[in-house]
Amino acid sequence: MARRDYKSRAARSRGKKPVPVWIWLLTGFILGATSVGFVCLKYGSTPARDNWIGARPPAATGISHEPQRVSPEPARVAKPKFDFYNLLPDQEVLVPDEEIERQVRKAPPPRPQEPQQATPPKSAGGGKRYIVQVSSFRSSKDANTLKAKLGLLGLRARVNKANIKGSTWYRVQLGPYSNAAAMQDVRKQLA
Repeated sequence: MARRDYKSRAARSRGKKPVPVWIWLLTGFILGATSVGFVCLKYGSTPARDNWIGARPPAATGISHEPQRVSPEPARVAKPKFDFYNLLPDQEVLVPDEEIERQVRKAPPPRPQEPQQATPPKSAGGGKRYIVQVSSFRSSKDANTLKAKLGLLGLRARVNKANIKGSTWYRVQLGPYSNAAAMQDVRKQLA
C-alpha cells in the first residue's frame, strides 16, 4: 500500500480577479492631470518681471489719484495718392447729337488700302475715345441680361459698377470707339 502523507498542505488559491484595464487608465490620467496642474500652478504662465527691455520707468514715490491728461494728437489719415480711380467711373459726360454729327461730317471717309502690319489704328477725333452707354440698372442680373442680348446682336458690351450718390448702378456700355462715325453706326444699329 502506498504511504499516506499526513502533512497538511495549503489550499490552492483560486486566484483573484485582475484589476480591469480601465481602472489603470483612469488612475494614470488622474495622476498625470494632477502633476500637470501642480507644475502650472508652481511655474505658471505669468511673465517674468525681470525680463524688462529698455530703460526702467522711475519708481513711483506716491500714488496720484488724478488721471494724467494726455493731449490727443490729431489722427493722420493717409489719403490715397490717386482719386481718379474712384472719380472717373462716377462721372458721366453727355455728348450732344449735334457734336456727334459734326464729328462724323468732319471725319474723312475711310479709303480702301492695303492693310499695314504692326501699326495701331489712328483715331480721327484727335485721340478721343467714345463709349456708348446703352442703359443702366440697379441690379446686376438685369445688366448682364442686356449684355447677353447685345452679344447676340454681335456687339461687345461690358457692365461697369458705379456708386452714384450712395446707390449702386450697373451700367451697360459699348466701346470704346476711336471715332465718332463708328459710334454713330452703333447707335443707329441699336435704334
